[in-house]
Amino acid sequence: MTTCATVAFFKNEFVATLSDGRHIEQSDLHAMAALLAHAGVQASAVQFEWHAGQRMITAGQQVALCAELRRLKQDPGSVAIAA
Repeated sequence: MTTCATVAFFKNEFVATLSDGRHIEQSDLHAMAALLAHAGVQASAVQFEWHAGQRMITAGQQVALCAELRRLKQDPGSVAIAA
């Protein structure tokens, strides 16, 4: 079963809610991608959401996050866990 993630941007942090109930918060986009990859999330299983009062994740940020997840899938040895 694939782990899915819904990603939003709140108070200058990317916040991901995973389908298994976990939450990941990270201010750096590449660190967020590494944490999602470590959690087993694939680029095709990421959705982005926006609510009133939040900053919208730009199209460029969405593409960058998914591209980094794809790159990490190709090179699993480069997944580093961010603190």
